[in-house]
Amino acid sequence: MHFDISTALTLTSLLTLAVGASLRFAASRYPPELRATMRVWIGGLFLQAAALFAPALVGTSPEPILVVPLNFIYALAYAEMGRAVNLFTGRPRSYFGLVLVAIVTLVSILLALVWQDDRWRVALNSVPLALLEYSVAHAILRDRTPLRPADYLTGALFVACASLALSRGFVVFLGPAIVPHETYVMLTNLVYVFSSVLPMIGTIGFVLMCGDRLNDDLARLAMVDPLTGVYNRRTLAGLAATAMEESAVTGKPLSLLALDVDHFKRINDEFGHDVGDETLCGLVGLIQESLHPEQILCRLGGEEFAILAAGLGEAEACLTAERVRRHVAASPLSVAGNDLSLRVSIGVATLNAGNGDLTSLLRDADRALYSAKRAGRDRVAAASHAAAGVAFSPASPLP
Repeated sequence: MHFDISTALTLTSLLTLAVGASLRFAASRYPPELRATMRVWIGGLFLQAAALFAPALVGTSPEPILVVPLNFIYALAYAEMGRAVNLFTGRPRSYFGLVLVAIVTLVSILLALVWQDDRWRVALNSVPLALLEYSVAHAILRDRTPLRPADYLTGALFVACASLALSRGFVVFLGPAIVPHETYVMLTNLVYVFSSVLPMIGTIGFVLMCGDRLNDDLARLAMVDPLTGVYNRRTLAGLAATAMEESAVTGKPLSLLALDVDHFKRINDEFGHDVGDETLCGLVGLIQESLHPEQILCRLGGEEFAILAAGLGEAEACLTAERVRRHVAASPLSVAGNDLSLRVSIGVATLNAGNGDLTSLLRDADRALYSAKRAGRDRVAAASHAAAGVAFSPASPLP
């Protein structure tokens, strides 16, 4: 069998279609946000397949009337891939790609149908086409941390294709009087080879990027409470273990605040669990407004939360708890048209030689919390005072 560029483009086009069809099937197993991104990429992939297959049918030098739609499809394929990456990274849609597609189409119309100058058409179109490829790489690599091997693979491939397209355009611009014909043929073949490889390897890279995102999301979901978005009890255990090790090394104190919403059951009974869930999300916002960035909020379950406060002794932790309590009390929440005023009780325990693990620290904080509840709720209690049967009222000065 005679193997030439047309044959290679035919095979590549068919393989690209197969990859796109396989990805379309696999995308159904991904979460909705990734599925939408993958569908846009698949659209660009099918456009690439069409742009590669047409030259195989009509030759690598198609009739002028076919140049315009072919260049339009080829440019639009890259614009769609760029849009897919922007969706993937959560950036707003950019119309830069569509502007470049319009430029490619206009240049093709003028220099294929009006003036029929292939040399200037190829030279001028190499710039917007290269910019389209660079824009995909830029969208992949820009302002994203950490970058994974799949990001580098996919971005580098688009950069290589863009660089080759620019090089070919520059050689065509210089003309055969300056650049040997063999050099032009070599660059043209390289452009066709990379253009053939790009859809498949680029798609592999993109799928790996989606896989990395999925793994990150699963890891994050294992760490956070799905309702409120703050860390869960399992993550608290790991963070507390690290904080306790640091406390043992540095000698700095470590405190834990146990927080519970007073009479929360009334909200669920009166307004329903949906309102209760929204209320908890609003409460998390109020608590976080009262904390320093290094202080960690976790949901233990139901309406009970914990705050890990490294570097704070009991007195300082009680002041932090009181600041949280007062901010919650002074900030009514509007939920589903209902104005809800919340009150919270908070127990404070501090790490010392007698409670050197999370279980005992939580137990002491819970004991202080129950002391605050028994004393009338809407107040802060410390574990050392709870042991003596003392709780702080909202009006009492804190130690």
